[in-house]
Amino acid sequence: MRLRCQNLSKVYHASAGEIVALAGVTFATREQEFVSIVGPSGCGKTTLLKVVAGLVAPTSGEVLYEDGESGGARNAMVFQEDSVFPWMTVIDNVAFPLEAQGVRRGERLRLAQAYLGRVGLSPFYHHYPHELSTGMRQRVGIARAFVRRPALLLMDEPFGALDAQMKAVLQEQLIELWSTDARTVLYVTHDIEEALFLGDRVIVMSGRPGRIQADIEVPFPRPRRHAIRADARFVALKEEIWDLIKGEVLRTLGGTG
Repeated sequence: MRLRCQNLSKVYHASAGEIVALAGVTFATREQEFVSIVGPSGCGKTTLLKVVAGLVAPTSGEVLYEDGESGGARNAMVFQEDSVFPWMTVIDNVAFPLEAQGVRRGERLRLAQAYLGRVGLSPFYHHYPHELSTGMRQRVGIARAFVRRPALLLMDEPFGALDAQMKAVLQEQLIELWSTDARTVLYVTHDIEEALFLGDRVIVMSGRPGRIQADIEVPFPRPRRHAIRADARFVALKEEIWDLIKGEVLRTLGGTG
C-alpha cells in the first residue's frame, strides 16, 4: 500500500475563532514502509492520522491510495488509550474485526489465537481486559489491528502511557510483527528515540499550524535491537531532530535558543 497526502489542511471552528491545525501537508509513503511522525505538542499529528483514517474531513487537500481512490476503509488504528471492549474476553476482542467482516467463528478464533501468540498473550485468551495490565491491553489492541490485515496501519502513541522498560519490549515486538506481516505504517510519537528505532523515515512537523519541516531517512539496517540507541550515528540523528523540534517549541513560546 502506497499512500499520498496532497496539500492537506484542516481548520477547526471554535467559539474563540479558527484554529488551523494543519497547513499544506504533502508527503507520500513507499510500499510497506514504516513512517514515524514527530513534532511538538499541538502540532496536528493526531489530526493528520484522523484525516488519513477518514475520521475527520480535511478542509482542503486529499488523501490518495495507490489505486487513486480516497477513503479510510483499508485502515486500522491503534490509539494511546487502550480501546479494547471491557465486556469481551481477550480472544473475542481480537476476533471482533473478523466477525464484522463475516469470517466464520472457527476461522476468526484460529487467527485471533495466532496473533495473540505472536504478542505473548497465549495464556490470557479467556481473560477480560480489567484482569490485564496496561501494556497487555495495548498488545491486545495491536493484535486486533494486525488480524484485520489492513493495508495501512495508523498508530497514535500506542506506547505513550507505558514505562520505559515495557515500551522497549513492545517496540521490539511491534517490529517483529511488522517485519513478518508487513503493512504500511504511520506512527505518531513524541519520543524521538522511538521514532528512529521503529521508522524507515521520520517526518518532523512544525508547531501549529502543522507543516512538514523535515523528512529524514533512517539509515540503520534491520533487524534493529535496543543497543542501536547507543550508536553515535543514532545519537547524532536524535540530536538533529531534537534541535528542529526545540526550535519550534521556542518559537511557539516566543523565545529563542
